[in-house]
Amino acid sequence: MLTAFNTWLSDNASVLEVWGGFVVSSMLNLASHAGVKTQMSSCRVKDVSSAIGKIARKGYKDPIAEMTDLVGARIVVLLSKDLKVVASLLSSNGHWDVQLARDPEEEVAQSPEKFDYQSLHYELRAKAGVIIDGVSVPEGLCCELQIRTLMQHAYAEVAHDSIYKSTWPAPVKARRYIASSAALIDTADHLFCETMEILAEENRERGELLEQLSELYDAKISPSKIKDQKLNMIILDEFDEELQGQDTLLEINDLLTRKSYIASRIKERAVSDPFWAQPITILAYWLVSRSPHEVFDKWPFAGSHDALDMIYSDLGLNH
Repeated sequence: MLTAFNTWLSDNASVLEVWGGFVVSSMLNLASHAGVKTQMSSCRVKDVSSAIGKIARKGYKDPIAEMTDLVGARIVVLLSKDLKVVASLLSSNGHWDVQLARDPEEEVAQSPEKFDYQSLHYELRAKAGVIIDGVSVPEGLCCELQIRTLMQHAYAEVAHDSIYKSTWPAPVKARRYIASSAALIDTADHLFCETMEILAEENRERGELLEQLSELYDAKISPSKIKDQKLNMIILDEFDEELQGQDTLLEINDLLTRKSYIASRIKERAVSDPFWAQPITILAYWLVSRSPHEVFDKWPFAGSHDALDMIYSDLGLNH
């Protein structure tokens, strides 16, 4: 059996590599379209000596069918909230059948007091007729996919060979420290996820206002392709108090209608100065018209004070 398996693995190494590479590239593409930023990725084909050692340990009778990690792929994301998004995308690819091989959430439910290795493991088996770059992938060929966070990856890299795969049993203190680090990683991930939720909620209203300002700018001035989101969001943040409880969009639209020259001047200036291509310029006119003595000193970008001077001049006001 071992001779036949050895020959099969050597003969099919390139097919396994193509299959693993396809899994990685497909998942990176799906993650990108879902707005998930991946931190790293990899794939590897199991070498013969490692495979034969595993056969001896596990007692496989048909290692080609039973060994799920002859080719392995890994996708690393930032936080645990990203894990769920990427995992939900697996069934979107029609080239494989998906089976969850290891679910850390289930393990936590069974032993909530235990902190350990947390990666998600999936078995992706090729469907019939899969051809990648001219290479025919045998039906049922398995690629084991690991999905983990960046912190889980760091933990696994330290603990895998040094603790769990070590030739000799690790000392009690070492195992205690590695368990403590797993608990810290779990806590840090939870805090990071909560922080991201708070930030997302905080920025949601400003993001919606910026989108509305952009639509109004495009309709009243001209479509702009050089919008600087950071600049616009910083100004929205700086004048957050002035925007509270106001029907800002309606009032800006009314201002641009009453003073129709504003639109033409913004459009002329946008040709040579990117500041005027920002949706925030129409908000600046509104702010200055309401509180001329406060806006200039509160403006967060000294580099655009000249442009702000023009706004005051256009409105016939002083700061």
